[in-house]
Amino acid sequence: MTNRVFVILILSTLSFATHAQDVKKFTNGSVELFYEEFGKGPPIYILTGGPGESPGHPYYQIIDCLKSTYTCVLLHQRASGRSRGVPVNASTITIANYVSDIEMLRKTRNDGRVLLLGVSWGGLLAMSYAVAHPTSVSNLILVCSAPPSYTVWPVLYDNQFVRRSDAELDSMEMLQKIFSTKTERQLDSLKRADPSRPEVKAYKAFIRIHVRTMYYHRDRAGKHFDELFATFNFQPIPFIDNEVMERKMDITRDLRKLTIPALIVYGRQDDQGESTFFMQKEALRFSEMYVIEQCGHEIVDDQPEAFFRILRGYLKRNKN
Repeated sequence: MTNRVFVILILSTLSFATHAQDVKKFTNGSVELFYEEFGKGPPIYILTGGPGESPGHPYYQIIDCLKSTYTCVLLHQRASGRSRGVPVNASTITIANYVSDIEMLRKTRNDGRVLLLGVSWGGLLAMSYAVAHPTSVSNLILVCSAPPSYTVWPVLYDNQFVRRSDAELDSMEMLQKIFSTKTERQLDSLKRADPSRPEVKAYKAFIRIHVRTMYYHRDRAGKHFDELFATFNFQPIPFIDNEVMERKMDITRDLRKLTIPALIVYGRQDDQGESTFFMQKEALRFSEMYVIEQCGHEIVDDQPEAFFRILRGYLKRNKN
């Protein structure tokens, strides 16, 4: 395991209990998946980050903002949340499979065109779905979205590296020596079975240092960290990371063919780098882009008022 496997990790998550809701089930082939519904109105699918992030904070906050006018469909992506039972391997964890899950959900719900709101990895997933099923998407909302091309993928890791102090880098190296003999699968099992194990404590401390680089206001990084660590399934991340880099994934040409309107919103200090978001703007010809100052990757934590103001304004102007 190396630091690089955390390239597309984003922060989450609160307990499901704060928004108790019946969880619905559907299948895609032999894979059993789950989702939640809130509100009434045109469907908006909420795509979480990670991959592997459990639905919770900040997604319930986004749902609270939208559920009075939209049916918010919160997908528990494969290997996360209630869909955590999906095996994690190179054949199950692919972008094509995640896209297929969204299409099966749309068919299961008998939706026509849907609005997709994707955060971080969820933004890349939303763009990938739009490329594969352009007539099924009414609008795209990309929040601090991962890039649509492998060419700027390493920028995130470089930005995270330079934002860490020498002491943090030394600590991460020492901590990694403690848990590096375990695979992601073994660590995940240990984390849930015995969080007091030294390997798990070292892993948690490593992740804690890592997520601080995602904030402009670093004092807010610990607010939901314990829930994040407990519920996030880190196993899918290296599979998607490897797929993007080894296959040189680049959907920018396909995105240029779309006529779908889009909102691109990000924080000025997002560790992915502004080249990521300008690439999205250039590829999506019918897009609006907004930048929030003094804001990192965790946009709902860093600058919630500015973010929700932009989101509400965009949807009011582009209501289905």
